[in-house]
Amino acid sequence: MKCAMAFLGLALLAAGCGKSGGPTGENASPGAATGKPADDEARACIVAYLGQCGWQDVQLTRIAEQPEVPKAAKVTDEAWAFTFSASYTNVVGERLTTENWIAVVTRNGGKPCVKCCFDESRRLVGGHSGEEVASDQSAILAPKP
Repeated sequence: MKCAMAFLGLALLAAGCGKSGGPTGENASPGAATGKPADDEARACIVAYLGQCGWQDVQLTRIAEQPEVPKAAKVTDEAWAFTFSASYTNVVGERLTTENWIAVVTRNGGKPCVKCCFDESRRLVGGHSGEEVASDQSAILAPKP
């Protein structure tokens, strides 16, 4: 586990996630990058996101920009979609492979980050969709006597 975390940290450091570009515009903070992330930035951020899901030894085998961000991502700011395939070790130690997953990348404080990720059947991976509601909203909204 320590080795995997060290590898992830070194990969992020080597890729320089969020370090490309410079400040643009009057309101940009120093060091804040804008625009589409470079391929190495997107790659590093996707690997970091999958690592946060508990996957170890993540290796992206393919990454390509997708022309359209899925509507289910519900992004309001500028965002980019990347289709990728990866191999990884899951939390029980099995070596698995993903094919044709989509990562939606945005910028947070100038640094690229994965907002959400979808599997090949376009289901959300590693998070919730934000569409969850209680089954009985009247119980939530009813005032106490």
